[in-house]
Amino acid sequence: MKRARDAGKTVLLISQLALGLLILAVLLQQANLEATLQVLLYADARYVLAASCLVVAASTMIALSFYIILSSLKYRVGLSSCIQANFAGQLASDLTPGRAGYFITPFVMKALSEVPFETCLVATVLSGMVDFLIRAFLALISIAYLMGPVESISGVQWIVFLSAFILATSALAFAAILWSDKPRKLVVRLSSFRIIGSLLNPYLARIESFQKEGVKAKRALGPVVFAMFLTSLLDSFALYFFSLSVGVELSPALFVFIYSLVSSFTYLPLTLAGLGVQEGVLAALLNLFGIPLSQGVSVSLLFRFFYTVTDFIGLPSLLKIGLSKVFNKAPDTESEYGKPWGKA
Repeated sequence: MKRARDAGKTVLLISQLALGLLILAVLLQQANLEATLQVLLYADARYVLAASCLVVAASTMIALSFYIILSSLKYRVGLSSCIQANFAGQLASDLTPGRAGYFITPFVMKALSEVPFETCLVATVLSGMVDFLIRAFLALISIAYLMGPVESISGVQWIVFLSAFILATSALAFAAILWSDKPRKLVVRLSSFRIIGSLLNPYLARIESFQKEGVKAKRALGPVVFAMFLTSLLDSFALYFFSLSVGVELSPALFVFIYSLVSSFTYLPLTLAGLGVQEGVLAALLNLFGIPLSQGVSVSLLFRFFYTVTDFIGLPSLLKIGLSKVFNKAPDTESEYGKPWGKA
């Protein structure tokens, strides 16, 4: 049974990778492969380096958000552990549909810091919720910048709507998990059934602990919003510098909105981390402002490549901890709750 399930997952991953590569191949054909390679070949290395540094800085802001939340909950944790955990999660997310692999982040953080898993999960979910809300807001107000092109190309309206919907729905789901009593009550009701209860009962105490920590984490909302807003700005300016490297000169403010729209499509579980989908949306949006497809596709490929390469900063922590330890998702509940875990 387990082998069949694992085989099914492997086939699905290979299919999604193949679909992403197919979309990229079609994009390159439409953009003219030779012209695109020529643009990439002559990309300004100075702008590429600056953009890569901004990508790293943006990821560090996410780690800072983790640090702020854990500190507000009175846990001793090093910023370096948060940085390693975040990059490890981002690396996993680069290789999974809908970036679902990012949820190994709390497992890595727990292994590196010995902070309880539920608290690490609160830091991950709260940061994600704020990030989604900020980008949903930016996606909606992007209409002001896209108004001219949108009047002639109605498809962009759907890009804006779908992007904001994906982000806002994800944010609301995270908020419900953190602060609503309904998910816990649903689990309690389901646990009353014999078969389902045998699976859920070991996790009831952990769910309650997670939500208690989530309520206490509200005190960190202000600094977290600031850190995650900086994350969006830094990623947006990274995209701007990648564009400058291939001769695309548009307003820097425009990229704040373009980034919010484009990044949301990586969460659609059609391909691995939105491979091909993100590139197509970015190239299409840039094309609305008169940017040739060869340059638009070049920008999207640079952004994808260096965003993924910088995430390999998290590889050493994954190798050091060991994947089997990271994915040890069901430790003994009684032993976990019977000790203070290094809380200050």
